[in-house]
Amino acid sequence: MAAKCTLFAFSLKPKKKTPPELSQTLPLPVVDGEPLPIEAIFTGYTIDVVNPVDIRLLSLNGGFGQGMLSRAFPVCMTNARDATRKRKRHLPASTQDPSAGMIEEPLCLFLEEAFFLMHVLNILCLKDTRGNTISVAQAFAKFRTVKRNFLACYCAYLYLKSKNWIIKSGIKFGGDFVIYVKGPQFYHASYIVLIQEVFVGAEMLAAAIDGLDFQGFNRIAETTGKDLLFLEVHYPSALDLSDDAACLERVKDVHVAETFTKHHNYLAARNQA
Repeated sequence: MAAKCTLFAFSLKPKKKTPPELSQTLPLPVVDGEPLPIEAIFTGYTIDVVNPVDIRLLSLNGGFGQGMLSRAFPVCMTNARDATRKRKRHLPASTQDPSAGMIEEPLCLFLEEAFFLMHVLNILCLKDTRGNTISVAQAFAKFRTVKRNFLACYCAYLYLKSKNWIIKSGIKFGGDFVIYVKGPQFYHASYIVLIQEVFVGAEMLAAAIDGLDFQGFNRIAETTGKDLLFLEVHYPSALDLSDDAACLERVKDVHVAETFTKHHNYLAARNQA
């Protein structure tokens, strides 16, 4: 994975308090033993991890996933005993553990981070709802079917991960990703990430952000205390995007260029001069 630029500018916005049980983290999961120890289920859109030990491993090491009912970490990570904390959403009685007094909440992985755990780290064993194992190649094809620009998003994910960002889904803010320094338990998100595909120097599908869209994204970023980061994914000229095997093989040849915008107050800048 190559990049045209390497500069990020951001201001850290620390959280007021970090729970002790979430303060010990590592950059990536460290797993001993079998090469595929973590099992997950592909539901057709998300990937669910249900084993509490695996949930803890992925959440604290690399900041992977999000609780299905929680804003961030599943209930098993925060030692919460009160089921009403789950926004009054009710699950069938079979999903509750009477001995623990809490709801069993799965960890949901979005497509790019699940594939990263399979393709790069080789620690995730993905299965379908019938219990059949899904290979890396099969997962890549399925994910491209579910998400049209999955290849571009995965290349952007690898690029951001190589810079040690903690990456979460940006759908809440209208973007592709939001990225954190160290993790959401320590800092607020620094950027809303928007991804564009470029092929031989020309944009694909004419998906450029026009002035009105940019104003909307910029207002969302400003209101939520974040900045916008545009990532352009440049595909090799000879790459056949209809060939899943070729795309997966040549991920390393994709180039990523970054452009970030910062709200600039001209009046304030003039007064400081």
